[in-house]
Amino acid sequence: MLHGYFDVPTIAFFEQGNVWAGSMHTNFSYKIDMPENDEGSKCLRLRIWYGAESYDLVKEFVHESTYTFTAEGYEELIRVLNEQFDVFRTEPHDKPSGLNL
Repeated sequence: MLHGYFDVPTIAFFEQGNVWAGSMHTNFSYKIDMPENDEGSKCLRLRIWYGAESYDLVKEFVHESTYTFTAEGYEELIRVLNEQFDVFRTEPHDKPSGLNL
């Protein structure tokens, strides 16, 4: 389902324990997963990094946040994902694409 800039699955996708990762403009990469929080409840986690590296190779995220596993938490995650992409588009960053485009 299209949410602003991103085509992200509905919350039902995450209810099944699935993980979603993607990228935009080659250098804006993100991952949404569902870890447990400190109280042992499932939550939604958003991690963003600049560059074409795979998630396993990332040493530092430019943004990381967690949200309640509710419809409201999901909508907040989507809002923040779009806001962070706006930051990426408007602010200079020194992470060139590894794809030589």
